Order: sequence, then C-alpha cells, then structure tokens
Amino acid sequence: MAYQDQVIDQVQSLSDIVEVISAYIPLKRAGRNFKANCPFHQEKTPSFMVNPEKQIFHCFGCGAGGDVFSFLMKYEQMSFPEALKQLAERARVTLPESSSFSPRERSQIERIYQIYAEASDFYHTHLKHPETGKAPRAYLAKRSFGTAEIDSFRIGFARSDWRTLCDHLSKKGFTEQELLRSGLILRSAQGTLYDLFRSRIIFPILNRQQKVVAFGGRVLGDEMPKYLNSPETPIFRKRREMYGLYLAVRAIAASEIRRILIVEGYLDCIRLHANGFQNTVATLGTALTSEHVQVLKRYADEATVVFDGDQAGEQASLRGLDIFLEEGMGVKVLCLPKGFDPDDFVRLKGAPAMTELLKQSQDIFDFKLQVLLSRYNKSDSLGLLKITSEFLDTFAKIKNPVLVDRYLKRLAVTLGVEEGSLRSELNKLKNKQGGYKMTEAKPKSAFQKAEKTEPKAERILLSLMLHHSPYVGMFLEAFPNYAFVGDQTREVFQWLNRMTQEAGEKEFSASRLLNRIKDENLKTFASELIMMDWDSEEDREQAFQDLIRRIRMQERSGQLQALRNQIAQAEEAGDQALLLEYMKAYQTLLSQVEQ
Repeated sequence: MAYQDQVIDQVQSLSDIVEVISAYIPLKRAGRNFKANCPFHQEKTPSFMVNPEKQIFHCFGCGAGGDVFSFLMKYEQMSFPEALKQLAERARVTLPESSSFSPRERSQIERIYQIYAEASDFYHTHLKHPETGKAPRAYLAKRSFGTAEIDSFRIGFARSDWRTLCDHLSKKGFTEQELLRSGLILRSAQGTLYDLFRSRIIFPILNRQQKVVAFGGRVLGDEMPKYLNSPETPIFRKRREMYGLYLAVRAIAASEIRRILIVEGYLDCIRLHANGFQNTVATLGTALTSEHVQVLKRYADEATVVFDGDQAGEQASLRGLDIFLEEGMGVKVLCLPKGFDPDDFVRLKGAPAMTELLKQSQDIFDFKLQVLLSRYNKSDSLGLLKITSEFLDTFAKIKNPVLVDRYLKRLAVTLGVEEGSLRSELNKLKNKQGGYKMTEAKPKSAFQKAEKTEPKAERILLSLMLHHSPYVGMFLEAFPNYAFVGDQTREVFQWLNRMTQEAGEKEFSASRLLNRIKDENLKTFASELIMMDWDSEEDREQAFQDLIRRIRMQERSGQLQALRNQIAQAEEAGDQALLLEYMKAYQTLLSQVEQ
C-alpha cells in the first residue's frame, strides 16, 4: 500500500494494542504484560503475551507475533491496507488516497458497499412502513418476533413490484453497470432491469467490520425457493461469511468459554440471540466449508452444531463434522427433538430448556456411533464393515493422537473386535492417504525454527539492541565490518540500523520497526527478539559486554587461523620474508588475545 510511513505511524500511535486485542479475546494482567490463551492455536496454558510498553504481542507456543496491524491481519484474515483502514476508522484518522489500487477499482468496491448499505435502509424502511410492512410484520409477529428483533438485526422487506429497489438506487445516482455488478439488480432476456428480491423478508448479512455485504430473503408463504441469497460479489464470499458472526464474536470475547453455536436458519439465529445465546451464528443456506471453520476457530475453541430434529438434520451433521476435525477444531452435535428447529424449541420450551439441552450435546464419537448403530447391524458382517469404515475415515482426520487412541479403544469394545485390528486398518488408511503420522507435531516458535540457521549469540545481541538502541552504534564502532551469519538476524539488523539512523538521538519504536517489515516470518522472528526480557539495566549491560568480548575473541580466533594458514603457505613456498611478516603479525595478535 502506498501510504506514507508517517500516516501508518500516526494510526499505530492512536491504536493501543491492549485495547484492540481486548475487543477480541480476554486479557489478564501478568506483571508488565497481559496474557491469554492464544487465539491462533489450541492451548490450555496461556502463552500469548501482549506487551503494552513495546506495543507488540507474541505467542511462545506457536510463534505468532507482531504489532497491532499484525494481530488484526492474522485474526481477521485481512490485508495490511484493510487493517490500516479499520484502525484508522477506529482512531478517526482520515487516510489519504492510495495508489495501490486504481481510482476505478477502489470506486467500484466502495460503490458496491454503498449500494448494499442503501438497499438495507430501503428494505428496513419498507418493513417498518404502516402499509407496505403490514403483512411481513404480521408474519414475524406470528412467530413471536417483534420490534426489538427487527431493529437489532435490521430486518427488511422487499415489495412485490419488479423495479422498486432498482428505481430507488437509480435516483440515488448509481449507474446501470454498478447496479448489475452488485447482484441485487438483474437484466431480463428482453433487456429490462428488475429486482432480485421481491415479496420477501430481507435479512442483511454483515461482515466482521459490520458492513452489509449480502442479503438473505425468505418468502412469506410456501413458494420455492423458500430462501434466496444475493450472489457472490467482490465484497461477499458465501464460503466464508456466516450470519450473525460479528455479534457472536463480541459475545465470545466477553466470555471465558470460547464456544460458538451453529444453526441453519436466519430466524433460528435471531431467536437464540434474543434469548441470551449471543454466541450463535447461522450458515447461509450452504453446507459448512473448511473456510467457515478456519474463520470460526480464530474466535472459538469448540463449536456446537445444532440441527433440526429430523433425518435431514442428522445427514447434514454427519457430512459437516469431519471438516472440523480436518481443521483441528473441537466440535459437538445437538440434534433437537423430532419436529423442532431451534426457533420452535426456544419459543415453545424457553431458554432454560435450551440451556439444559445444550448440556446434552454429544461428542462426535457418541453421535456418530448412535447414528451408525441405528442404520447398520453390528452383528452382521456387512454392517460391521460399514460402521468400521465410516469411523476409520473420521479417525484419520483427527489430529490429536490421544483422542484417536481413546476412540479406537471405545470402538473396539462397542463392536467386539480387536483393537489391534482397528489400529492396523487405520494405519493402512493413513498411509494410503499420504503417510499421515500418529504423532502430532507441536507448533514451533520462531526461535525453534531458527535454531539451526540463526546463531544464538546473534539472536541475543539483536534482542539487546532492540531493547536499547544505543547498542547499535556501539556495536558498529567495535565491529564496522561484522557480517551476521544468520539470514534472519542479518535482515533484522539491517532494519534495526536503518530505523536507528532515522530516529537519530531518540529511542526508536520497536512496534514501528515491526510494521516496516512486510515478511510475516521475519516479523514473527523479530517480535520474539523484542519480547525477550532483561531483569535490570545492569543485567542487560553485562550481557552486551559479554557478547562483545565473545565476538571479539571469535573474530581474533578467526584472524589467528587465517594467519596460521598464511604461515603454512609461506613455508611451503620458501618465502622467508613473507613468513617472517606473518609470524610477527601472529605473535602481535596472540599477545592481544592473551591480555
């Protein structure tokens, strides 16, 4: 992005990292730092640290780290320009136009956002209108949804007329091409424009930045299709978005339990939110995808999938569960009593009954076992093979070997077969699928990954310099031609030297150094260097002087070795004058080392 460093620095200085991260996950004070369970990998003991003084975060478990921009980019899966824009809006900083995108490209995306915002207000106004909204309001009232839900979720109504929205948006100055690009307006075979949604209750779909990116429309009667979603556009990808996610994220961040509920319908989601289950999201009429789970696991450690009490709900559960296992996210299943969906159940039985029912959510193993035993006869050879095959496919996707071991034992007892046989078949399946190993590799930090290529002394030296920038000048004065051995240490030092020169006599900002580094691996490595702590200035100074002496000794040792090689070459060549010169130089350097 072509924003000047001064603009980025201004936004960063107004975006306290503790405040920003606290809006997503609960932080607890830990000495000078704040700590939490890492949102980027599953853990029980907090290893995610936020340093308010240096304005950086770092996880000592998985190695994720960086500044406030890095957190937002990783947590929300944003680009740097998107993170900068969101933080600028939060800090009320007006960003200058960027040349990264052409004005035409920026204009097109912004215009689509504007169309959806305008359409949302238009639909909502029609639902609230005494006449045009009478029928849809009566339908919602019949299902016990009132003004509170209508206003909170900005529910709207699309009239039956063919061009109501089209004419409204045209009067607002949007061109025909812009309307067609939005997907809300279509062109008939005869070339006339018409509205996508007609005679439908409208549910705005908001992204995590609370911008309307799509709509879902439900018919008032029994016509088909019952639900219709707006098409994918440059601002909407249905494989990633979920209804109510921006609200659920807030609720999860304020709770100690990082759990999310997943339902099928818009009204199911609204009903649960209205009754205190604000950690609920709904799919957009599509099956759960790996992209959905990748988004969800940033905010929650476990999902409870709530499906209608019918065979279709059961089938959907079985299809969707393995995706959670593949992505390494915990999942439970709740199939409601026969004939109920979440909206019906909470409306008729009440929130306390739903709370009790959620406590009965089944582990994936128990749920799948119950379904398969009702479908196949385990005493029959073919039925036994069917059950075994289904379970082994599931086990092959579970990344935790302890969990797999537990499930294998339970399945063997339930089916009355040898555990060793099941384990043997599972290993064959894993090998067939690509050599999957039972052992689960723990996430490695930047230091663990860099141990073989980045010398420990260089890492410690850089950490000292990052804590106290005058060490940079002192080091360069002592070793003007020193070449760092490690690729990452060398690159971080180049950035450090550059930033120190820019800062002049002032102490440079470590967090600003991180936002200058664009490579995420290098940024993670640098953040761990910054997070290394020193108990006192005396300890820091002692460590620096020890390293200077060590490097000086290594440098002189190298020089002595080079002179020994030169002496040997001079002896072999019979050059007495050169031999004497090298021996004198060797004795002089040796006396310096011994001092």
